[in-house]
Amino acid sequence: MFRGDTMKKKKMTQSWTISDELWEEIKEYIPKKQRDPNKHYQKAPGQGRPGLPVRQVLEGIFYVLRTGCQWKAVPREYGSGSSIHRYFQE
Repeated sequence: MFRGDTMKKKKMTQSWTISDELWEEIKEYIPKKQRDPNKHYQKAPGQGRPGLPVRQVLEGIFYVLRTGCQWKAVPREYGSGSSIHRYFQE
């Protein structure tokens, strides 16, 4: 068997990618975004730009922590670097 054949059979995952099994275990521990009841908002709930999927944001954060890249260099598949950084700060 050639080395290329064994490489095709193995599922290649990156160290910052969250497996489905891990996601099922940790998703309940990630806090949900809530509006501050003491703040006056211009837009009603549900209006405006929708937030990024939490799993995608978490993978983007893991990408930066694992690779050491700058926030602005995060691949677009995770969202904009500034958005990922804002979620990280929260």
